[in-house]
Amino acid sequence: MAAFEGAANPSEAIESGYYVHAPGKLLVDNISNRIALRPSSSHLLLGGIGSGKTTQLLVAYQQINQIEDIHAIYIDVSEYTDISKITSGVLTAIAGLEIAKLIQDSKDRNIIQSVESIRDLANGYASYNYDEYPEPHEYDEPIIVKGIIPKKSEGYGISLELVKTVSELTKYTSEKYGNLVLLFDGLDRLDDAKMFMQLVFSDAKAISSAGIGLVLVGSLTAIYGNYHDTINKSLDYFYYQPFFDVENDPEAYNFFEKIIQTRSSEDFIEASAIKALIHFSGGVLRDFITLTQASIEETYLSGEDKVQEQQVLKAVDSTGRNQLLGISDNELKIIKQILQTGTFIPRTDEDLRLLVRRVILEYRYPKLRYAVHPAMKPLIQQIVD
Repeated sequence: MAAFEGAANPSEAIESGYYVHAPGKLLVDNISNRIALRPSSSHLLLGGIGSGKTTQLLVAYQQINQIEDIHAIYIDVSEYTDISKITSGVLTAIAGLEIAKLIQDSKDRNIIQSVESIRDLANGYASYNYDEYPEPHEYDEPIIVKGIIPKKSEGYGISLELVKTVSELTKYTSEKYGNLVLLFDGLDRLDDAKMFMQLVFSDAKAISSAGIGLVLVGSLTAIYGNYHDTINKSLDYFYYQPFFDVENDPEAYNFFEKIIQTRSSEDFIEASAIKALIHFSGGVLRDFITLTQASIEETYLSGEDKVQEQQVLKAVDSTGRNQLLGISDNELKIIKQILQTGTFIPRTDEDLRLLVRRVILEYRYPKLRYAVHPAMKPLIQQIVD
């Protein structure tokens, strides 16, 4: 069960030896090679939730740190702030806090002052009226100055003081660590394309202006939204991580088989069950891992000692029902059209919502195509009928 924990941190899977190199030349290789040539370049990695972006980002983080005179920092944005409430300036503030950690033990007065300044700017602070009272006492009411991270800001600008402080911290830190590269994960959960564009236009620009390399993970909405051109022009490189077409790509199918072999004892999962797991995962790595664990649980509850196809089908039915919660009538019409015609052109908000929720899956190799998620398809077909 632990080997197939879908909610586990991907870094733990890598450390446990569960990482399997996907077929072909991976995006991480392109990212790390380009950063080796241009350490201060900016990169955007997009893809559906569950496509393996975080794993790719963590592997890239390891590869980049093996490059001489480059120091990479992996950042999960959700550990600092609520992704759904993120605003302009937050990423820059987080960058400053992470860089400050590298030099927080310095005795240099200028560095100490910059570290204290970025912490105040990011998190806020309490201020007392020293003109009226030379020393604060318990009866004084402090003036609370909000920080950038918890504060809801308006517009596209970032304060010059924040940009200046981050630039100063970068200058001090680079003397010891070399070129800095920040990898921001978690922004793929931000469905607001306009806000994501604002972050790219303001924060990415501010961080890059300090001479820092940047890798952002973003949502699918950035591809299909009205701001695609702006985002594309604001960053140096763009990558897309599609789902694996296990139905039409033999290498992708073998890749999923190897994941089972790496994490499971021999013959514990029967061949027919493995075939069913790969098929109903739809080539979505997260769903594949989650379905396998659910099938193992069904096996335990049934008293069997090996995972069989019947346990997989039970897990598929349960998982499919959970993923279909909240589907509207209009979305059902879109799905019905795909089932009948096999065509899908993502244009509307409802189209994008189906893609983001993985009800509709996009494949780009060996050819571009869209399909209803196999785990949901039987249930949707029943509703449509």
